[in-house]
Amino acid sequence: RLARTDVLTGLYGRRAFEERLQQCLALAHRRRNPLSVAYIDLDNFKAVNDGHGHAAGDQVLRILGLVLGKSMRESDTAARLGGDEFALILPDTDCRGAGQLVSKLMDDLHAELGATAGHITCSVGVVTVLDFTASPERVLAHADALMYDVKRRGKAAIAFSDIKRKGKRAVAFRELGKAREPAL
Repeated sequence: RLARTDVLTGLYGRRAFEERLQQCLALAHRRRNPLSVAYIDLDNFKAVNDGHGHAAGDQVLRILGLVLGKSMRESDTAARLGGDEFALILPDTDCRGAGQLVSKLMDDLHAELGATAGHITCSVGVVTVLDFTASPERVLAHADALMYDVKRRGKAAIAFSDIKRKGKRAVAFRELGKAREPAL
């Protein structure tokens, strides 16, 4: 279990996440149900480590692990991919459902961190898979690219997209604290 679990957060590690994503994509393909994946990066995390020490940074990561652990559905998967990057697998979840769930998670995280590290926010990329031939690598890379788009636009927001069979994708962007549902 330790090799599959991040010691600091108690969440899955990268390898276990990738295996789980492969399984969930296969199940989504069989059932023809949507699957959403979120890629989360903590904004301004380096400033916490630099200004308050690595113990404070570790505490922020532990809090994120706890919030994800208690706020997600039993069918969902949360992982720490490395550093301050996390990912979620949300089976049977379309873009609207993913938007609601990720928004609630961000609100819960902000409430938990408010007293200790209130300037920590998250940049999030959420991709909903509607093309069941998409590889796990393509799905994760797409969510990662969306997250970096949020960073380029100023951080503290969520970008939504989907992967459709014909390769076309709609993209919605919203700042945290604004409308609760993506416009897809």
